[in-house]
Amino acid sequence: MSRLLRRNRTNKECGIKTSGGLTDLFDNIIKSTWRITDQEYDSILEKMTDEEMDLFLTEKPSFGDMRKMIILVERLLSLSEYRDEQIKKIL
Repeated sequence: MSRLLRRNRTNKECGIKTSGGLTDLFDNIIKSTWRITDQEYDSILEKMTDEEMDLFLTEKPSFGDMRKMIILVERLLSLSEYRDEQIKKIL
């Protein structure tokens, strides 16, 4: 799903939690910023390398870093969609 399609998602669709601990707060910030669901967030975290994770968690990213993050998220999300499509074809 492209970034343009994801931008219309509501907080409820993204799985933003209204209660929980500090880790839920950080998860909510990332899901809200990137407009991704819990499943997409879990999928991205499973596939990221340590280097990509450091880039993703940069406090004040430069324009170039932000561009790399957008490309990274789009690539990881498209990989999960492709994989899901292939699994559906097999089953």
